[in-house]
Amino acid sequence: MCPYLMEQGNLDPWVQFFKAILDMETPPEIKPLVDDVDEINKREKNIFWKLKGITAKLTYRIFVKYGNPTIVEEKPHIQEFSKWFSTNCNVPLLESHLTILLSKGDNYVGAKTLNFAIKYTSASTKLKNTMEKLKPFIDKILKDIVIPILFVS
Repeated sequence: MCPYLMEQGNLDPWVQFFKAILDMETPPEIKPLVDDVDEINKREKNIFWKLKGITAKLTYRIFVKYGNPTIVEEKPHIQEFSKWFSTNCNVPLLESHLTILLSKGDNYVGAKTLNFAIKYTSASTKLKNTMEKLKPFIDKILKDIVIPILFVS
């Protein structure tokens, strides 16, 4: 990662931008659940889901690399950045990913976006500050979202 971005606060506008994209309201024409394969393929190619998918992937990768201060490199500036990221960004980004994940039951969610929302949520179970936020939703996530996805139809 660029050393300039690793200075505290330089990534904050980007995190806010990513959060804004993840929190965007789904357009009504691509919101309802659908079973038609052609319609699903069409929705997957929609710029809305492509943008959310890319953003979900970016935020997941940043979280995995810098979200846990105990696993980062021994370089002091990286550890300082990781502590700042863990304190200021982990929970707000988790909230956005949780919103996407929990909307899956009633609305269509793009496959890439859903995949990285699940990955972010799964990785969040390893940290105390994010696990506190996740605890009330774990049963619903497993019972209503993850297990139904795992069923082979």
